[in-house]
Amino acid sequence: MKKIVPVLMIALLSGCAKPSDGPSAGSIRSATFPHSADRIPVIELANAPAATAANSTVLTNSSDKGLAGLRGGSFNQQRLRPGDVIDVTVLDTGEDGLFSSTQSKTLNLGRFTVDQSGNVTMPFVGKQRVTDSTPEGLQSRIVAGLKGSSVNPQAVVTVVDKPTSAVVVSGGVKNPGKFPITARRERVLDIISEAGGASAAAPAAMVTVVRGNQRASAMLSRIMNDEKQNIRLAPGDQVMVDDDTVSFTALGAFKSTGEFQFEPGKLTLAQALGRSGGLADDRADARNVYIFRNQIVQAPATTSGTPSITTKPVIYHINMKDAASIMLMQMFQMQKGDVIYATTASTVDAAKLFTIYDKPSIGSVAPAPGSK
Repeated sequence: MKKIVPVLMIALLSGCAKPSDGPSAGSIRSATFPHSADRIPVIELANAPAATAANSTVLTNSSDKGLAGLRGGSFNQQRLRPGDVIDVTVLDTGEDGLFSSTQSKTLNLGRFTVDQSGNVTMPFVGKQRVTDSTPEGLQSRIVAGLKGSSVNPQAVVTVVDKPTSAVVVSGGVKNPGKFPITARRERVLDIISEAGGASAAAPAAMVTVVRGNQRASAMLSRIMNDEKQNIRLAPGDQVMVDDDTVSFTALGAFKSTGEFQFEPGKLTLAQALGRSGGLADDRADARNVYIFRNQIVQAPATTSGTPSITTKPVIYHINMKDAASIMLMQMFQMQKGDVIYATTASTVDAAKLFTIYDKPSIGSVAPAPGSK
């Protein structure tokens, strides 16, 4: 009779509180949306929509213009900008001109740096605002400034250095630094290539371009496949490449749990289970394996004609006792943020209870030596 009592206690308690690695199959199937009584749909793997197949395309928010949303930066390689260095030489071929008392008809005024206000101060000419002016345009203004003291003046303006005609590339590239923008107007992919390429795979690399007070981002794979995203850069642009690594998480009765990285479009559910080492033979309930996902849903187009992209929680159920599931797992495509969960077998939970009740009571006192 004394042996039956603990067993009855276990039977009673197992229905309300038993040790476990996570939620049971029953609690998963009855899970509801936060702050709602609506249940989260649990879908059998065989009924998964076609969008989860390995060859599916990922929906993108059509309202996200990416890099194409940046306003174009006006840029002309010939126009002068703050920081540019110029060399100025003036000539006077007249008999009574500026250089009539010297043997040479040519005078090099020197090298000048365009200040941050866009001005240059030169002898004989004074301060000139040169921002967005071409060397030829500045030559005409120098000639106009010399006409009071020169009979037939001419001027030659040569650009020696243009340090500001560059973009800065940082983040996940092999050779970050400053790279010049030439007259051919380099694009985003040109500059990333000059920086040695992205360190991460294209589907996991996020590219952000900062232009003044504007900022826009797009995945590198999107830039490679959409010409509109491969925008031309302007001097002063900042290009940042970040590793937006895609991963899934394995929890519960797997041999190896944790976060696992993968490349989008190249990992099936079967491969994901392989990375986690498979089910733990001594703990897992092979009939109840689940995938928790924020499913991407494309809502119907609005009156403006733009479809909206939202996410909706959904749970997929896999019965690994069914051989057909193995075939389906090879076609089910993993997505960023997926959580795979393997429930613990009920017999294992019951065994844990036996272990708990089999332990001596904390308050029990050991018998005195020699006592019977």
